[in-house]
Amino acid sequence: MAPPSDDPGLAAPARTMTVSAEHRGPDVVLTATGELDLATLPKLRRLIRLALVDRPRLLVLDLSELRFVSSSGLGLLATTHREAAPARLRVVAGPAVRRAPAFTGLRELLDVRPSLDDALQDPE
Repeated sequence: MAPPSDDPGLAAPARTMTVSAEHRGPDVVLTATGELDLATLPKLRRLIRLALVDRPRLLVLDLSELRFVSSSGLGLLATTHREAAPARLRVVAGPAVRRAPAFTGLRELLDVRPSLDDALQDPE
């Protein structure tokens, strides 16, 4: 068996995610792009916790541009649902989130919206 290669061209691509935060009056929108997995999850978790310190009326997680969500990422969504109260949590789901298996119950737990505009409507 050949030893592992040190050639960076043969390494698996690193997973990346960018996250941005935007305050819209009493509401906060966090937008994540890229891939949400065990390696990138701390970045989103940190921003969620910072956003909740401000006690927003509505916390919107715009995940419409995520290419991949691991089971740990789905777990973060469930945890955020519990931790966000009294803020209302809404999730803008792209294909990666909508593919979450039905048996997780996540889609029934979360207030999932098709677009950011829809998620920001009627926050009460």
